Amino acid sequence: MRPSLLLAAALLAAAPIFAAAPAAPATNVLLLVVDDLNLALGTYGNREVKTPHFDRLAARGVRFDRAYSQYPLCGPSRVSFLTGRRPETTGVYILNTPARTALPDAVTLPQFFRQHGRRTVGAGKIFHNARTSDPAAWDEYRDDATTDPGEKAAIESRYGGGDGRPAWQALAGDGSATRDGVNTARIRGLLAEHGRSGKPFFLAAGFHKPHLPWTAPQRFFDLYRETKIVLPPEPPLQDVPAIALQTELSGFAQPSSRIEAIRAYYACVSFIDAQIGTLLDELDRHDLWKNTVVVLFSDHGFHLGDHGGLWAKLSAFDEATRVPLLIAGAGIPAGRSVAAPVELIDVYPTLADLAGLKPAGPLDGRSLRPLWENPDSASANRVAYSLVYHYDVAGKRDVAGRTVIGPTWRYTEWDGGRAGREFYPRRPEGEYRNLVADPALQPTITGAAAKLAEIPSPKPGPANRPRALVPAAKQ
Repeated sequence: MRPSLLLAAALLAAAPIFAAAPAAPATNVLLLVVDDLNLALGTYGNREVKTPHFDRLAARGVRFDRAYSQYPLCGPSRVSFLTGRRPETTGVYILNTPARTALPDAVTLPQFFRQHGRRTVGAGKIFHNARTSDPAAWDEYRDDATTDPGEKAAIESRYGGGDGRPAWQALAGDGSATRDGVNTARIRGLLAEHGRSGKPFFLAAGFHKPHLPWTAPQRFFDLYRETKIVLPPEPPLQDVPAIALQTELSGFAQPSSRIEAIRAYYACVSFIDAQIGTLLDELDRHDLWKNTVVVLFSDHGFHLGDHGGLWAKLSAFDEATRVPLLIAGAGIPAGRSVAAPVELIDVYPTLADLAGLKPAGPLDGRSLRPLWENPDSASANRVAYSLVYHYDVAGKRDVAGRTVIGPTWRYTEWDGGRAGREFYPRRPEGEYRNLVADPALQPTITGAAAKLAEIPSPKPGPANRPRALVPAAKQ
């Protein structure tokens, strides 16, 4: 054989050696769950809020631009994403039902990794609270009460039966004695420990802020002293069903100043950003990125006085249901974004997939890996779902709002359409003009309704009600 042919044959034979190998399964997981966080982050386009470490994490991995909570309230959402099942299946629509009570045989997300040899440690708000946490999930779990006097006083004031409207307070301390400061220090120490030992881990940090009351060290409030908060122009609400205009804080007075309330919310977001920064620094320090996946998201969004004065969560609007979702680390490409609708129940199967593990029980979500590996084919016809119950004051009954989100629209039925329907094409002005009666949109609306009918009806169960509307109701 001629020398040139011999060389070609040799190169061809060697080609598989130099081909790109698939990413090795991730050994470790760092789960970061932020309470009540909407899209007020630099990486999601907010130019007022200061979030360098959220943005740093997004730049290192994949940002999901249209991620949705399956129930816009802390307890139900957390039961859902930690079991990988929809609220329609769990039947949990109130704050304090443990996942284990709702689904006795479920294998929760941290429990799954514990079964596969990871040391599982949680600190902070992972499940709704310590009482609803799953003992089978953790080797260790703690969420100690605050010892910061300012935070303690603010919490006691909020839950002492007084005014439920948004309130805020700058703290005199440096934040290390707050719940989030203590929990962050604990996870930071465990990252250092595992960085030295090399033992596989599943660590979860649950941040309480920016949940009300809005408390953060003074220096984070000072970040916004000179910031010009620009309230976006809001078009008038048109044809929006009355039942849709409700949140957890309906019935309470508006805060003393919408702009000052937003400043306080931003201060809390920046405080959490700083906590996340210390954890990312620890990953850098111990070279843990090569075998660790970091996933960050919120349990639901948060209204900030939009839609005629809505505050908090528990609505079907994007402000309450849409959440940040960032995934970075081992096997994850850097600097990518995904536009397709995704769901928080997708987190469980995604982490299992990245770890090379197969869940034993049924999950309602799907791995997100195809969306960053082959987005054009994987995102075709993908939709997200959300569910919320509102309280019909006149009828003294709970009414289900079931939502499906497509690539360019949102469609909602209240009480199966009997209490109202909504359809919003995705437009810059947001969800203010309900176009469900527009003749030109009927083919799309019919298709959206068919998509909504593909998932089961909600399992019966008690629903959380805004306490100012039904003060005697047992929550």
